[in-house]
Amino acid sequence: MSDERNDPGVGPFAELLGARCAHMGDGTCRFELTAESRHLNPHGVVHGGVMYSLVDYAMGGALTSRLTPGERCATLEIKINYLAPAGAGLLFAEAKVADRSTRIGVIEARVTDGQGRLIALATGSFYIQGLRP
Repeated sequence: MSDERNDPGVGPFAELLGARCAHMGDGTCRFELTAESRHLNPHGVVHGGVMYSLVDYAMGGALTSRLTPGERCATLEIKINYLAPAGAGLLFAEAKVADRSTRIGVIEARVTDGQGRLIALATGSFYIQGLRP
């Protein structure tokens, strides 16, 4: 992904989490994370903030893959429903652009574990901004 606008540019926070981009293109994106003990809350399940961050990365990547040169996006809001607890192991966040206008993108995402079990559903809206002169 040498094209700057298609580079997921995961940055230091994703590296800290251990999140990695597995696919990005055509309005879709898949981020993966191997949940370890450091990702768990005191009850032994993956912290909701870890899943939220994984979803945010996948949603941003899905929309970024549909931006034109010079555009960038920022999260306005994300609504996430946690459906099942996740323990240590693989987690996948798959996102797709549901709708895109000039300035707003609406994205849907699903989080599954390594057994294909649905862990969370999310929708989000992102602001699209062109570069200012």
